[in-house]
Amino acid sequence: MAVALIACSAAGAEPGAPVPRGSTLHPDGWKQLPAIATAVASAAAGDGIVIDAVDAWGEPGAGCYGVWLALHGGAADAATLADQVLGGATGLAPGDIVKPDGPDGVLAFAFARPPYRGRVRAQLGNGRIAATACFGNQREPTACHAACAQVLQEVP
Repeated sequence: MAVALIACSAAGAEPGAPVPRGSTLHPDGWKQLPAIATAVASAAAGDGIVIDAVDAWGEPGAGCYGVWLALHGGAADAATLADQVLGGATGLAPGDIVKPDGPDGVLAFAFARPPYRGRVRAQLGNGRIAATACFGNQREPTACHAACAQVLQEVP
């Protein structure tokens, strides 16, 4: 997942389920960004990794972006997956980390990769990751923060 975030210059549904257009995961005024989705999928691909779905959207004029990625591979539990995600977060300066404490659960963390700042919330377990990242740059930080709070609130 961290590699995917780097690919989009900074990524709550079940893996494989589409994110409904017009839901709060797509704030009003945000548009689909297929080039970012393609870059995220390419960056996250690897041996034994299957990309189930990827979506990217944003308001480039305001500097606000969201990425949703679902993938699977292996049979790792949530704690192992969390360590793998955070271990691959090179260059993201993760902070405010909340790790799952059972065989499945939620990993949440803030990240910064100038000029971007954002948050990730990921459902982990049984070798699966369904993650949403929402981030923004310095153009409209208040608007991006509010939109990202809305996006991430909807992620289980």
